[in-house]
Amino acid sequence: MSYRDVRNFIEMLRALGYSNLVSMESFRTPNFPLVADLLVWLAMRFDPDIDIPLEISTEDERVKLIRNAAQFMVRLYQADGYAVKELLKITTLLYDALNINLEETEEDRMDDDSFNLRDFDISDKVNELKLSRQLASEITSTGASLFDLLGKEVDLRSSRQRSVGRQFELPEVEAGIKKAIQAISQEIAETKQLIDNVAATEASLDSKIERRKIEIDRYEKRLQTLKKVRPAFLEEFTALEQELEQLFTQYSVRLRCLSQLEKQFADSERIQMEKQLQLTSPRIETIPFEKNRPK
Repeated sequence: MSYRDVRNFIEMLRALGYSNLVSMESFRTPNFPLVADLLVWLAMRFDPDIDIPLEISTEDERVKLIRNAAQFMVRLYQADGYAVKELLKITTLLYDALNINLEETEEDRMDDDSFNLRDFDISDKVNELKLSRQLASEITSTGASLFDLLGKEVDLRSSRQRSVGRQFELPEVEAGIKKAIQAISQEIAETKQLIDNVAATEASLDSKIERRKIEIDRYEKRLQTLKKVRPAFLEEFTALEQELEQLFTQYSVRLRCLSQLEKQFADSERIQMEKQLQLTSPRIETIPFEKNRPK
């Protein structure tokens, strides 16, 4: 939303004859009643036969109003300044139509009282607008192509002038035409050969596809048959598998117990060795003392 959009919108509303007062501050905050009134008024000016409900007391009624007017404008349910951009589109169209008719009236020296906007057929202008958009797109693409071609003019000018200024003899022209015909004939023959090769390849591929389909059907039938057949020794295999699981569980438990016992045994031996070292250490210390004792 911009200040200029709101200002232009208000000026166009005044020119079109909107009776209610609209200020610059009307769209600072969401104002759905004003937007709904403007929407209905503009829609009725645009198409007097349009059926739009005027009730906006509930949320469903507001949604219904916006849905019915969606073919004219979009993004109106915000009801703030962003809705002005959408309202400005239809207002601009009506405002331009009003100015066009006023200018035609002045040129033809008609009475201003005889002018009535309701008698203006907007459908013709819509068709002209679509045609103008199409022509604008074509003009843009044609202009881009023309610009590219004009960019090559400097390089092609000398070649064109040389070709235009050259005098061709009749036998030379005839030989050139025959050569071109031969080249085209050869190209046509090569193209036909490629087409024949493509046809042969297509037939070969079709036969391979059919053969593969037959093989797939055969394999699918075999698969269904194998699914229905119960393998031999399946019950014995299941029993052995369960027994193996039990044995593995027992093995795991015993292995953990063995590891724990080995750890405890190692700890016990270490403790026993420490005790023996503690008992023998005092004896070793007292031996020198006994040898040096006086007799």
